[in-house]
Parts: sequence; C-alpha cells; structure tokens
Amino acid sequence: MIKSISKIFFQVQQSSQKTNNAFKCNLKGFVQQNYLDYIHQTIDFDSTLQNIFNDQKGQLEFKNYLKKEIFNNPDQLRVNLECIYQQWDTQSKVQLKRVEVFRLIMLMYLGLLERDFSQGGFYLIDMVHIKFSNNYLSEQKLKCIQHYIKTFYLNQNAIGDQQIVFSKNSVNKEEFKKKLQENSNQTINFEFTQLKNEDHNNSTVVDFADENIGGLVLDTWNCAQEEIIMLIFPEAIACMIFIPKMKETEAVLIENLKKYSNYTGYEQSFHSFPSMDLQESYNVLSIDAKPFYGENQFTEENIYRELLKCYSGFELSLKNQPNCDISTGRWGCGIFGGNIYLKTLIQFLSYAIAIKQVQQSNQKIIINCVNDQQLYKFGTQLKGLLEQQGTQLNLINLKESILFLQNRNNEKMLQNDNKNIINQLFAILTKDNNESNKVNKEQIQNDFKIKNNRENQQQQQKNVNKIIIGSKIVLACSIAAYAYKTFFK
Repeated sequence: MIKSISKIFFQVQQSSQKTNNAFKCNLKGFVQQNYLDYIHQTIDFDSTLQNIFNDQKGQLEFKNYLKKEIFNNPDQLRVNLECIYQQWDTQSKVQLKRVEVFRLIMLMYLGLLERDFSQGGFYLIDMVHIKFSNNYLSEQKLKCIQHYIKTFYLNQNAIGDQQIVFSKNSVNKEEFKKKLQENSNQTINFEFTQLKNEDHNNSTVVDFADENIGGLVLDTWNCAQEEIIMLIFPEAIACMIFIPKMKETEAVLIENLKKYSNYTGYEQSFHSFPSMDLQESYNVLSIDAKPFYGENQFTEENIYRELLKCYSGFELSLKNQPNCDISTGRWGCGIFGGNIYLKTLIQFLSYAIAIKQVQQSNQKIIINCVNDQQLYKFGTQLKGLLEQQGTQLNLINLKESILFLQNRNNEKMLQNDNKNIINQLFAILTKDNNESNKVNKEQIQNDFKIKNNRENQQQQQKNVNKIIIGSKIVLACSIAAYAYKTFFK
C-alpha cells in the first residue's frame, strides 16, 4: 500500500525527466588521494559484514578478497562505470561477468556510490537503510543480500566468469499499431497454474515492475512482487545503477540470473531462507503496468498502452531466450487495480502478436494465479473447453474478446453480470479456427463500428460545446465593447 502512495506522490517529479548526468553514479569520495585506503577502511569498519561468516578466519579471508580482488583498482572501477553507461546509452544492452555484477552490488552494499538524483524510495543505490534499520522486513531483505554475497564468494571460481545480460526493447507505436491491426489465426500455447512466477525452471520470469525498475527493494517498508523478485535474484538489483525509468514503449530483460534465496509470505510477512541450488538459471522480464486509481482501464487508449508494453517485453524475451516459457500472472491486478480477465487477455494477445512476428511457436505463456481461485477456475475451464472442441486460442478470437470487454467498459457491469460475461468470453475464445476467420472478422467490424459511433458522438458533442463556448465569448466581447463606448466615450 505504501508503494502505491509513493508512486502517486512522485508522479509529479517524474513528469520532468532528470538528465542522464544526474542519473549517473559516481564513486563516493573518489577525489581523495588515498581513495584505496578509504575503501579498505569502509570494508574494515562495516559491522554487518561480520554477520556473513561466523568464524574470524572466514571474515578475514572474505575482507581480503574484497580488498585484493574486487576493489584493488579504483581507477578501473570508474572506467568500468563509464563503460556501462556508454554501452546502455548506445546499445541498450550491457553484458557483464557475474563477478563484475558482484562488484556493483558490493559498491551498493558498502555505500560507495552516489549520484545527484532523488526519486523518493525508488532508485536507492545505498543499502544503508536495510543494513541499520531494526524492523523485521529490513532484516529479511538484508538476509537475502548477505546470503547472495556469501554464496557468490564461496562459488566464485565456478560461476564468476558466467555472463549476465541486461537489455532493453523499444517498440515503435505506429509499427505496433499496424501489427495489431493485422488479422491472423496465429495460435498460442498457454497454461494456468497455482504457482508463482519464479517456480518454473527454464523460464523467463515476469517482474510486475514499477516504471522505476527495481521498485522499492532497498527501502525498509515495501516488499511486493517486484521487490521479492529482486531479492531472490539479487544480481538484478545492479540494474538500478544504470537503467533509468522505463517509457511506455520499453521493457527490460535480464538474462542468466541465479536464485540465491527462497521465501514465504508477502509484504510484511515476507520471510527469506537460502536456496542451495545454483544449477538452474533464470531470466527476469520487467514490464510495468499502468496503475488505475479510478481511471477507466477499458478505454481503447489504456488497453493499447498495456498491449504495447506487454508486446515490448514478450518480443524481447522470445528473441533473446526463444527456448524459455514466459512465466507471468496477475500483472497489474494488485494495488494497481487491473481487471484479472482483461489483463490476462491483453497478455495473451500481446504474446500471440509477438509469436507471429518472431516466428517462434514452440514455447508457452504461463499464467500463475497463486491464490486467485477465480482466475485459476477461468483458466482451467477455458483449457478444458478448447480441448473438448479440438481447437486453440488464436489471435483473432483474442482480439474479439478484448473488444467485447471494451464495449462493456464498466467494472461494475463485470461484477454484476460476471457469470454471463465469462460464458460469452468462453464462446468467443473457443470458436473453431476454421469458422472464426469469417465470423470474427464480421464481429470485430461490428465492434469497431460501435466504438467508432461512440467516438463520433463524443467528438460531435465536443464540437457543439466549442461552438457554444465560442458564441458566449463573442457575445461577451460585444457587450464589453458596447459598455466601453457607452460609458467612456
């Protein structure tokens, strides 16, 4: 809940983008002549490092590792930071060894980075808050970070040279609109589960992100889905150093992450414990849903925005990780107020368009419902009906289903007539592929006619209002001119 309040509060600040130079991080205290001594002293006096190893020998060896191998060349540290920003700005891609990511995380852990940029609890690059706060959630967050530090150190020879790739996809709005308007019977494979996004091996895990990537992972009070993803895959936290706020056309993919922690709970009940399996690798796809605090999410503009965002992410994942399923779920349906059926269909349609463009159809999209029995029931019933009729979800039917919801653009209507609307959705989504081309095209045309008529009526009313306002202005000017001539001449 605090996260949603923070988001509203800082939207005004976000409307004016900071310059790239303000966002860039610098090495804190680098101007000192004895900067290397400054780093070594910071390591020696950080009391929280003593909690990572129980024995003094282990503590001493770890600190020596930091001094002699991780922070042995301050000049190279600064050069590496500049190279990262240059690569991101010019290529929208940064490829780092796992040990280089570890170095970035340790800079954050030790408070050795600074920048002239403030975004409330977002984009924190100093872990001081969770290190020295006494509340329960901060302790759990710190446990995740410290377990990562210890596990990497003990396995550095085996995993240190492995590559982690950060990349961004930017989609042209007009080009996507053309792709959306194309009619096709492109089918998709899907699955509904009661698991969590990160529970599937060989998958791209969808991060229900904030536009400020990383969310509030390093603050002391918030631990929703994005924060949890960042904590169990802590190497992803490094993205907060160099990836600025995402635009509505952008998505970010982080490839080849390790899961260093497992957990139970959510927000204030979050509880972390070590993960002992470093064999599996995961990808994290960050896509930010639009928050709907009373705004109508069923308008064409808002639906298009969400389709565009999902497509940007799914296309990126299918291109870079074609052998991985996309593991998603109730995207934007928590504190952001998204409708579970609309958001699911938006993800399905975006995935179908991405599959068609990338020409990759071997994988599937997974909707993880966790504890949402209503959504899970919808998914299992849909799967069963499709199997009974020997057909698959296809792009045209998905378009029609969204238009169907759009023309009933009222959340209250969905709640009051839920069963009937769900049955109509099933009827649309399970139409036979061979018959759906003709039937669905006609239905889509009818739905567009309804929508266009509504828009024309709204535009006509706007024009009438403009004429009335214009007439009133002219009349007021005439009265003012007459009064001036009468009383002053």
